[in-house]
Amino acid sequence: MNICIDMRPSLSRPTGVGVYLNNLVKALIEIDSKNVYHLFSSSWKDRFEEPFNGKNVFIHDRRWPVRVLNYSWNHFSFPPMESLIRTPLDVVHSPTPLVIPSKIAHQITTIHDLYFYFHPDQVIGEMRRDYPRMLREHCLKSDAIIAVSEHTKALLIEHLNVPSSKIYTVHHGVDLFFAEPAPRSETEAVKKTYGIERPYFIFVGSLEPRKNLSLLLEAFQKMSAKFQLVLCGPGGWGEDLSSLISEGVIRTGYVSKSALRALYQNAMALVMPSYDEGFGLPILEAMAAGIPIIASRIPAFSEIGGDAFLPVDTESTTELRQAMCEISSNASLREELIAKGNERLKRFTWKEAAKKTLDIYEHL
Repeated sequence: MNICIDMRPSLSRPTGVGVYLNNLVKALIEIDSKNVYHLFSSSWKDRFEEPFNGKNVFIHDRRWPVRVLNYSWNHFSFPPMESLIRTPLDVVHSPTPLVIPSKIAHQITTIHDLYFYFHPDQVIGEMRRDYPRMLREHCLKSDAIIAVSEHTKALLIEHLNVPSSKIYTVHHGVDLFFAEPAPRSETEAVKKTYGIERPYFIFVGSLEPRKNLSLLLEAFQKMSAKFQLVLCGPGGWGEDLSSLISEGVIRTGYVSKSALRALYQNAMALVMPSYDEGFGLPILEAMAAGIPIIASRIPAFSEIGGDAFLPVDTESTTELRQAMCEISSNASLREELIAKGNERLKRFTWKEAAKKTLDIYEHL
């Protein structure tokens, strides 16, 4: 088969969807030498950074601006992917909820979460303009939908009446790079760069409303001055948090993968107080890095984390602060959560995600 995957979210400073694409495609190439993979890119300025090597891998790098192509696809269903890469295709895989136009290929979408559908006022760009109103139509157009959690699958069935027969749950895997010990020189350099001088908690993600950072910042304000809080991830949108930024809060912006590993491995704990998520890659990364996790008591985190994290209410500053204090003072609790995380990780591999995705491609 000729399989085309839209790689554009992985082009520049990849976060959730881009990390998913990079890891999934690497694993697919590793396990599958029979089918041919066409990796599609289109951007005015960004080019592929990740190497994807294989005799059955072809890179198609175009220079259509992302917004122009997305608008044309979303509003006119044109041009078909076959015309863009000049290749007949059997499968076209979109990493977003909206299908990619195709002449005759089977169309697959991946749905990472539905926050944009339930809270369109808290997202931006086409996620606000197009995704909410077009979601159900495109779900019905898709020959198969990959949901990254059972929670997301259940929402699609309950709220959009999407037939369960076309939805397949494929969990993300963990990148074991985060389990490899960071060199001491790298760790010291990262700490010096960001001014980390005391024990610290870390948050990883874009600074956007659903991450519930106001709760974290308010809880941290009541913590002892002997701690720091590192907010690690690209800038986002939403409420102005500047009044909550107290002494000891460090904003790193987007960091490299190696710097992120060093930050994880030396943190007191990962803290993720999100209102809602479709999965939660930082939870797996923190488990691999060998640190405990404090996270909100939401369906996706419970599905992924099981009993290997300390759950807190999304509305309780007191509960979050108490959890952070308990983690910092209770070594046996930290060790227990780390051990449970190590065991939990065995359920989440990119090889397994690739196998399940390949099964979907081949059985359409």
